[in-house]
Amino acid sequence: GGARARAAAGAEAPLPALPVAHLQADRPDITRLRDGGRAYPLGEADRPARRGRDGDSRAAELARIVDYLDAASAGHLRYRPHGGATYCNIYAADYAYLAGVYLPRVWWTDSALYRLALGEPPDVMYGRTVRELNANALYDWFDEHGAAFGWARELDLTLLQAAANAGEVCVIVAKRRDLNSSGHVSVVVPEQDGAGARHAEDGEVLRPLESQAGARNVTRAVSASAWWAGERFQSFAFWRHS
Repeated sequence: GGARARAAAGAEAPLPALPVAHLQADRPDITRLRDGGRAYPLGEADRPARRGRDGDSRAAELARIVDYLDAASAGHLRYRPHGGATYCNIYAADYAYLAGVYLPRVWWTDSALYRLALGEPPDVMYGRTVRELNANALYDWFDEHGAAFGWARELDLTLLQAAANAGEVCVIVAKRRDLNSSGHVSVVVPEQDGAGARHAEDGEVLRPLESQAGARNVTRAVSASAWWAGERFQSFAFWRHS
C-alpha cells in the first residue's frame, strides 16, 4: 500500500507555472549611459529586438544587440566596473531581455514563491517580493527554473556556438567556491567576419566567441583560457534558448 500511496502522491497536479519577475519596464531613464537603476530592464526607446523568423535573421539581430549594448564602451556606465563592483549579470540580462528571452535580474523571494504556490500572485515589490540575483544565484536559478522558462542545458561548446550562430541566446555561467565572491556569466554570440570562435583543426570549438561585462568588459572576444573551468569556480554550465 505504501508504494501505491507514494506513486499516487507523485502523480499529484504539478505546481502552477511561475510568472516572470521584472521591475517596471519601459522606463526611459534606464539607459546604458546611466550609473544606476541596474535592477530595472533597459527602457531606451531605440533599443533593438530579436524578431526574425529564421536563424540567419535572428543571428543578425543578436549581432545588432551586441553592437548596441557595446559592453566595452567607456560611456556605457551601466556595465562599467567600479569600486570593486562588476556587472556581468546586468549585461547578460539586458542581452536576453532585448532578445525576448527571460533571464532574471530580479526573482521572487522565498515568501513570494510560497504565495505563488498557493495561487496568490504577489505584487512585484523590490526587497519584499523580489530580490536581485548575482551570478552565483543565477547559476542556481538556471538549475532550478531554467527549463521552465525555455532554457536547455548544453554540454558541448561546438553545439553551443552553433546555436548562437543560428540565432539562439546562449550563456556560460559559473558559480564560485567562495559564495562571497562574484561568480560570472557571459553570453556566447554569433560569429561574424573578423570575429570568430577558436576552432581546432577538425572544426571543434575550443573557445566560443563571448560578449561580457565584468572585471574586463568586452563587446566580442575569445577568452585566452576556459575561464569557467578555473579553480575558483565550483561548477559551471552552458545554456541555450531558442
